[in-house]
Amino acid sequence: MKDEAEELGNQLKEKYGQKVEFIFVDVSTNEIEGYPNIKKILDKVRLPLTVINGEPRFHGGISAEWITVTIDGILERN
Repeated sequence: MKDEAEELGNQLKEKYGQKVEFIFVDVSTNEIEGYPNIKKILDKVRLPLTVINGEPRFHGGISAEWITVTIDGILERN
């Protein structure tokens, strides 16, 4: 899962440059402690979980298309 996520992160950086920040968090480690709002909902979602601007958006798979459409919409509004 990490390799797939990192590949997506590279694609996002290539498309959006400094407009996006990509972070992979292994929820089975203490890294999740830095995201208490996400930790609270882990028992209600299927991994992987995609969070954009602190808001859980997609779970159960990684869809580059859905993620880029969402980011495009956010950037258009800002």
